[in-house]
Amino acid sequence: MTNELPILIGDGLTKNQIKFINSYVNSWCNVSKACKSVEITRQTFYRWAKESDAFKEAVEQAKEALKDRWEDEINRQVFEDRNPVVLNKFAPMVLKDRGYSDSKDVNLHQTGQQDNNVVITVVENAIESKEEEEQRIEH
Repeated sequence: MTNELPILIGDGLTKNQIKFINSYVNSWCNVSKACKSVEITRQTFYRWAKESDAFKEAVEQAKEALKDRWEDEINRQVFEDRNPVVLNKFAPMVLKDRGYSDSKDVNLHQTGQQDNNVVITVVENAIESKEEEEQRIEH
């Protein structure tokens, strides 16, 4: 992966906002590092995001560009280097919104038997009410 991404320029951004977006992209979308790099406070960043739709959109585009870089690297690791561990460990952390999910193996044996393993897929976005949880546990 390269160290720098192309300059992102958006209509309606000030020169300082453009500098921030470039720094933000090149610091892996780390707000604190980007603010320090262009000598603004985090409060300024949040004010810009609140007051400027163009700035907010540029920040979102930067995040998507970073996800694209991560996805490219994951693909390289998996398909070129044949490293499936990367896909299993890294993708669920950073690409949940693109359909990757985290799964965990759970060994459920109380009697000492080793042949009753169950695989449970954990879905991060599942919401269960307290009543549903209690009913499920009772059964």
